[in-house]
Amino acid sequence: MRLREIFLGKPLHWLPWPIIAAMMAWMNSVHFHILRFNFFALALVCVAAAVVVFFLVSSRREERVTRESFVERPDVAGTGRED
Repeated sequence: MRLREIFLGKPLHWLPWPIIAAMMAWMNSVHFHILRFNFFALALVCVAAAVVVFFLVSSRREERVTRESFVERPDVAGTGRED
């Protein structure tokens, strides 16, 4: 199995993860999640929104970014079977 089949998306899309990890480590080291919880929660929401917008802006509409497709298949009475 090739790595391109495991790690979907552009290499640019993997860039935010080390940045987020470094930011979270820094916030933990200065105890933001304890001393300034409102700022910590706001920072989490802003970073999450920024990453989602970054992914949307840097991806083309027809480009595959998930492992499974979003096409809904008919499900018979919630059984998980297709008939």
